[in-house]
Amino acid sequence: MLQHAVLVICFAAVFIPGKAQDNVNTPASTPVIAKAGDVYNPFIGKQSRLYNGNEHNGYLFKIIGHAYYKQNELETGSLVYDELEFTNVRMLYDLVKDQVIVLHYNGFTKIGLVSEKVKEFSLFNHHFIRLTADSHSRSSLLTGFYDEVYKGRLNVLVKRGKFIDERVKDELEREFLPLDMFFIEKEGVYHQVKNYKGLLAMLQDRSKEVKQYLRKNRIKYRKGAENAIVKAVVYYDSLNK
Repeated sequence: MLQHAVLVICFAAVFIPGKAQDNVNTPASTPVIAKAGDVYNPFIGKQSRLYNGNEHNGYLFKIIGHAYYKQNELETGSLVYDELEFTNVRMLYDLVKDQVIVLHYNGFTKIGLVSEKVKEFSLFNHHFIRLTADSHSRSSLLTGFYDEVYKGRLNVLVKRGKFIDERVKDELEREFLPLDMFFIEKEGVYHQVKNYKGLLAMLQDRSKEVKQYLRKNRIKYRKGAENAIVKAVVYYDSLNK
């Protein structure tokens, strides 16, 4: 009987603090670190290191559209975070903040990860890598995440983004609008492609053939810059095999 009482007391000493921590309201500015999960949730394992960041509270509902890549609903993806690989992660990519958002293991809190710790991630069959701007390089890219839309002899990357546009009609209206930037990596240097002329300049040794190919296939830059850049580079690579 005495042994039974001791076991009950020991169990309560472990269980009650863990239950209390679940009920704590964490301020939005306070880092959410799932260290308690290492003790009280045996199914977390190494993934407890994933839940290290700030609580993400989203945006005002009055803003038209949403801030995220593809959709504003959580989707399953994977990432390398803090030198560890995580799969089957419920996540979002915030294009305004250029930040990966993951669902906490409690099932409702969203965590904005520390971007410097995200090496790469995959979402909606797109692979994103983090690149850092180098002031000593000729590259014109900014520090942040880049979508690798094509990898070959030349690589095509897209810096995806959104911004909040404000306009006044009868009242103030705010809307999320896309702002994508396109880059071609050539010989280790990232060159931004701003227009059709710039695209042909990047492929200048085969620009005549590329131009004819795009015209023949009715691929117009102004109707879809990303599609035109990728198709042009793929064709360029095929000419230089």
